[in-house]
Amino acid sequence: MQDYELVNRIKQGDRALFGQLAEKYYNEVFRYCYYQTGNEHSAYDCTQETFCHLLRFLDNYTERSRFKSYLLQIALNVCRDHFRKCSRRPIPLDTLEQYAGFDITAAEQPAISSCTPSQPSPESQVESRLLIQSALQKLPDTQREVMILFYYYGYKQWEIAHITGVPLSTVKTRLRAGTGKLQEYFQQTGLA
Repeated sequence: MQDYELVNRIKQGDRALFGQLAEKYYNEVFRYCYYQTGNEHSAYDCTQETFCHLLRFLDNYTERSRFKSYLLQIALNVCRDHFRKCSRRPIPLDTLEQYAGFDITAAEQPAISSCTPSQPSPESQVESRLLIQSALQKLPDTQREVMILFYYYGYKQWEIAHITGVPLSTVKTRLRAGTGKLQEYFQQTGLA
C-alpha cells in the first residue's frame, strides 16, 4: 500500500494502520535523529517524539510532496527542539589519530555502508561511521542538517529547502560551507 493510501485510511479512522506506517519509516527517522544528536538515547527520544507529533498532526497533512520528506521535516523540528531544551554534548574525539588515511570523499557517499571503496571490515565501517559522526557534530546545526539530508538521504537541494523551510540559495551556501569545514577538519587532523 502506498503512503498516501495509508495516510488517507488513517485519517478516515483506521488508526491501526499507523503502526504499519511507523514501522516502514522508524529506522530512517532514528538514523536521521542519531546523525543530528550524536547520541543513541537522544535519538530514540527524538524518534518517538517525531512519531507522536505525526500521530497528533496527521489530520493536517495534505499531499504536497513525498511523505518521507514531511516526516523528516517533523524529525528536523523535533531535533531542533531537543537542542533548545538541553545543552549539546558532542561526541568525544579522543582517538582520531587512529583513523589516519581517511578520505573526506567517503563522507560524501549517499550511504554510510559504502564509506570505503573496497570491501571494508565491519570494524573499519564502525570506525568510519564514528569519525564521520564526530566530524558532523563539529558543524553548526544548520549546516549539519543540510549535509545529512543531502549526502546521507540523497535529497535534492530544492527538496532540502522545502524540508528545512529556507531558500534554495541558503541550502546551497550551507552545503558548500559544511563541505568546506569537513574538508578543513580532516586536513587539520591529518585524515584527508
